[in-house]
Amino acid sequence: PLLVEMRHELQTMHNLLEQQLSGLAWGELGRQQPHRADLLSQLLDFGCHPSLCLRLADAAAGERDPERAWRLALETLGHGLTVTQDDILTQGGIVALIGPTGVGKTTTVAKLAARYNLRHGPNRVALITTDSYRIGAFEQLSTFGMILDAPVRLVRTAQELQDALKAFADKSLILIDTAGMSQRDLRLSQQFALLNDPARIRSYLVLAANAQHAVLKEATEAFARVPLSGAILTKVDETTRLGGALSAVHEQTLPLAYICNGQRVPEDIQAARVDALIRLGEEFAGRYGATPEPDTLALTFGKRLTAHVCC
Repeated sequence: PLLVEMRHELQTMHNLLEQQLSGLAWGELGRQQPHRADLLSQLLDFGCHPSLCLRLADAAAGERDPERAWRLALETLGHGLTVTQDDILTQGGIVALIGPTGVGKTTTVAKLAARYNLRHGPNRVALITTDSYRIGAFEQLSTFGMILDAPVRLVRTAQELQDALKAFADKSLILIDTAGMSQRDLRLSQQFALLNDPARIRSYLVLAANAQHAVLKEATEAFARVPLSGAILTKVDETTRLGGALSAVHEQTLPLAYICNGQRVPEDIQAARVDALIRLGEEFAGRYGATPEPDTLALTFGKRLTAHVCC
């Protein structure tokens, strides 16, 4: 018991010392490089992950004018983002939407199918779902299929999927709606095995823009076990910061295909454009922005600044 108590005391002292050093590091930055400190605060308010904030601030370190430094940091962020140029609606093919539960995959399938019909004409789309777990999942997609006059099929095995793809060979776009699962779900490997045909099936990861960065990061890492052609951001209208989602796809160098900003089918989906995403992120920061508290900035950047300098 004495050793346990001593360990606890030492850990408490370590944490206090770490907080003090973080505050000193941030205070020193504010005195020596006030423009850099302000830029880090702006980037954090934009929603970027702290590590990305430091890299973007480094890219703008040579710029003394605050406004030009801000524009340069956002330009650097934009250079790290890529888009797929509306490839699903332009190229067609076999497309699977994968991702965690509750991110809006089924609604996104309906939006893409409806948009494709509007652009290329009727009777060119087929829908497949692998979701036999969620109650009403097939019925929901079937309703969309009836509205869009598109055939719908439920598959549970790789052979059933191959049979469905052969049956829909005359369709120019086949959309596969997969079962929503947590990134920690042990059944994920079954889903991955079902879609393990990268030569034919292009998989897109669907992410909710209103999720925390840590959740998005874990999802992108878990679902990267399937070769990904891009990502789709949903629930953009429900977030107050876009920087977290942009940080997650930036870290994984994952190209963005579409953003969804509402429930309306098919209106609330647009092809992703880097400049539009940056402007939208600025709009959110301006609408909901509040300067982060000094203590928050010190705790967020103090330890990272020390490590950053050492590196």
